Amino acid sequence: MEVLELLLQDGTRWPGWGRRGSDDGGEVVFTTLSNGFSQALTDPSFAGQIVVFSFPMVGCYGADLEVLESARIWPRGIVTSLPCHGTSGGTDLFRWIEGSGLFWMGGVDTRRLVCHLRSRGTLAGRLLPAGTEGSVAAEGGSPVPLVSTPVPRELGGGGLRVVVVDYGVKEGILRELASRDCRVTVVPHDWEWSEILGLCPDGVLLSNGPGDPALLSHEIGQIRGLLGKVPLFGICLGMQLLALALGTKTEKLPFGHRGGNQPVIDVATGRGFVTSQNHGYALREDSLAGTGITVTYRHGGDGSIEGFRHDGGDWGVQFHPEATPGPRDCPHLFDRFIAQCREAKS
Repeated sequence: MEVLELLLQDGTRWPGWGRRGSDDGGEVVFTTLSNGFSQALTDPSFAGQIVVFSFPMVGCYGADLEVLESARIWPRGIVTSLPCHGTSGGTDLFRWIEGSGLFWMGGVDTRRLVCHLRSRGTLAGRLLPAGTEGSVAAEGGSPVPLVSTPVPRELGGGGLRVVVVDYGVKEGILRELASRDCRVTVVPHDWEWSEILGLCPDGVLLSNGPGDPALLSHEIGQIRGLLGKVPLFGICLGMQLLALALGTKTEKLPFGHRGGNQPVIDVATGRGFVTSQNHGYALREDSLAGTGITVTYRHGGDGSIEGFRHDGGDWGVQFHPEATPGPRDCPHLFDRFIAQCREAKS
């Protein structure tokens, strides 16, 4: 065990202890998750980030390695207040992190750190041995090529053919589709629209993923080629890319929405949902005019756009309807997409 400090881009230092990993820097973000830690760590949307858990006890039931969201851990490391070395889930969470070559840091005043990030905005950070000097720099580029599948893969065997464009897809999304009588083909992020249509899909799902959507100009052009040809449904980053293809703009949120207790309001009915989210960008309200987009969902906290539908029938949501491990308020959105695909096929 080492005495460590988390150095932030604004020069503040946050003391603690833990184990160093092979890479000590990244964008520092926080999540309000109180469970599902192993699922969160394998969510590709956390690629390249340092994740601060606001919930004080992390790891109390260990890591359930049987139901993950991808094959590896994606954050550079995690920061927590009280590391717990539980094994009822099968594996000690922190031994699993260490075995993956990543860092963990405990003993941190995470309540104060989260308040700091909320007031200053998301910052780059770096883990250092206590008392040592170092510098912090924000990273550029998109992590999507790192997290996307390099080759197509298939699962399920139903009567509907759904293509998932993989910008960092969670396995929970694929399981939801396969359970609804779908033959699912997952394709790389940079496939051309003509290659996707060559698979004769009944619908295309644009997946979640990490980073700034505005950097993905090729992927935006790819989606433009699909407009009007096949039903499109975007989740998280996929929703943002769909909106950009339709002519909107995006912006970075001060500290993002990450966690399984994010409130969302259905604009048409006023009904509220508890949702799982993991994103740092949102659609700009002032860019919607003339795009044919109608806002369907808003965040219950800051009012930012959480969903839309387009006059052409394409639509998306910012939150995660698969929400593994929960909450399970919105899986009906997959049913809506499947019904749209069946109607297009008939």
